[in-house]
Amino acid sequence: MDKVTIFGAGHVGATTAFYLSLSLNVEVALVDVEEGRARGLALDIEQSLQYTGSCSRLEGGADPGAVAESDLVIITAGHPRLPGMSRLDLTGRNAPIVTSIARETARWAPGAVVVVVTNPVDEMTYLTWKAGSFPERVIMGMAGVLDTSRFFCFLHRMAERPASDVEAMVLGTHGDDMVPLVDWSRAGGEPLGESVDPDTLAEVVERTRGGGAEIVSHLKSGSAYFAPAVSIGVMALAILGDTGEVLPVSAFLDGQYGISGIFLGVPARLGRGGVTEIVELPLSDGERRMLGRAAEGVRKRVCDLPDDFLR
Repeated sequence: MDKVTIFGAGHVGATTAFYLSLSLNVEVALVDVEEGRARGLALDIEQSLQYTGSCSRLEGGADPGAVAESDLVIITAGHPRLPGMSRLDLTGRNAPIVTSIARETARWAPGAVVVVVTNPVDEMTYLTWKAGSFPERVIMGMAGVLDTSRFFCFLHRMAERPASDVEAMVLGTHGDDMVPLVDWSRAGGEPLGESVDPDTLAEVVERTRGGGAEIVSHLKSGSAYFAPAVSIGVMALAILGDTGEVLPVSAFLDGQYGISGIFLGVPARLGRGGVTEIVELPLSDGERRMLGRAAEGVRKRVCDLPDDFLR
């Protein structure tokens, strides 16, 4: 039975634990600084499985050593971005948390594949890689799968194009520099720009970029967690199932798309070894320029990371 450790028992971490426990027969360790919360949620989830046919087992607690012998580690722990908070502010708050988790994972589960969810995700993925001294291929960030899911959702609701009819992907960063591949994407076998009204398509793109903020505006005190959890689950199933599925993830680039030395949202083939291949799509000149701008933004922010967290 594969073992998955999830750091962070907030809404995203707990919902991910529930989704994976239903989807696979897996051992899940839920780790949180609030020990009682992690223990209670692990008990609740395991007790919910008895009518489902799942044989998953869960444990919860505060000991990071629970990560030992994990096949997959998912990092959701950290502070959310609050109104008025800059990316730099958020990085400063979450860097110590992610650094500590990366080092504990490297100590207890050096062979694990690691999926980073904590925001800002591209910077935190880079930090996890450096702090844990992991091979590049076993570290990745979750963002593009979620952004693509939102893109599909809005195409369906606003342009009446169901996901089964669309081939699309969102690359770049999880934020203002995300790159919905409007030129590359297809709907019903035709270019998306030809099968969807241009004004509607522009609205779909903008609503995708603001999808997370829209949910926050309604919830008032919280952020999305069902869609992120399922997106994490899709990545986990591809990794543990060694499927070779191509998904948009924040992966380390070494010359692909003309970009090197950073983690950025690109199409990647996933399996037991983590990122087994970066897939280079035939992007339009405009899409390549947008991806390049996104890369420069990430590169600048990575350069601003405190040296203490990179040693």
